[in-house]
Amino acid sequence: MKNWLRAVLLLGVLGAMMGAIAQEESYDVKARRKLGIGLGNIVSSWLEIPKTMINTYNQTNFWFGISGGLLKGLVNTGGRVLTGTLDVLTFYVPTQPVPQPALVWEDFDADTHYGQAFRLDTK
Repeated sequence: MKNWLRAVLLLGVLGAMMGAIAQEESYDVKARRKLGIGLGNIVSSWLEIPKTMINTYNQTNFWFGISGGLLKGLVNTGGRVLTGTLDVLTFYVPTQPVPQPALVWEDFDADTHYGQAFRLDTK
């Protein structure tokens, strides 16, 4: 095989490897994202109340949307404050966000749930 063809193949392999490495996020980016999500959840946790009332109304009826949605919204508000505080205190351990969706405004039509907590962020 000619030397120029070997050089081109080697550059292609090295370029592919560098592209894969460049897409991997660094530790500080993951830690800063977790800190930002935690602060965002603390500050915007009150939005869970109208969000949950609207979603409950759309799923059931007006009266249950007002009463049950309010109670569920208060519980989710407390959950966002607690998980946001936990994220702020432990931002140096880059785990995935506890509440899903991670921030209240990310998917306003989706009900908040707290699954897959404390899994290392391997993305």
